[in-house]
Amino acid sequence: MPVSPKDIDSAKLYTVTETARILAVTDQTVRKHLCQKGLIGKKVGQRWLIKGTEIQKFIGE
Repeated sequence: MPVSPKDIDSAKLYTVTETARILAVTDQTVRKHLCQKGLIGKKVGQRWLIKGTEIQKFIGE
């Protein structure tokens, strides 16, 4: 079940798995959006981190 945009902490950094849960998609789909620049994130080492505000923008909040 998708999470409401109001429940997303805009200051928190979310992992790919957490973001996938919020968007109700797979981890692979989140990575695809990151690579295609549809969803903005930062790569730290081998992990992607996505700021809550970017998730809100992505879903149209």
